[in-house]
Amino acid sequence: MRPIQTSKAFGSAVRRARTDRGLSQVELAARAGAGRPWLSELETGKRTAELGRALSVLSALDLAVTFVPQPSPDKSRVDLGQILGDGS
Repeated sequence: MRPIQTSKAFGSAVRRARTDRGLSQVELAARAGAGRPWLSELETGKRTAELGRALSVLSALDLAVTFVPQPSPDKSRVDLGQILGDGS
């Protein structure tokens, strides 16, 4: 799995998930409560796409956002407590 680091990569991942499920933009937009033009902009990586709507699209595709720490080149282990700031 590749990390998503740009709005364009996010849009490409959404498009791939949509097409893998055999959905048109119109069908997915309806399921997500968004308009087809907005979904098109999301899929092409428009940077001003609203996060709430983007999360609704992921939900309509039965997908979720997961935060995974990137391995540090200086460390062999990652301290999640330090990354998440829980004082561990």
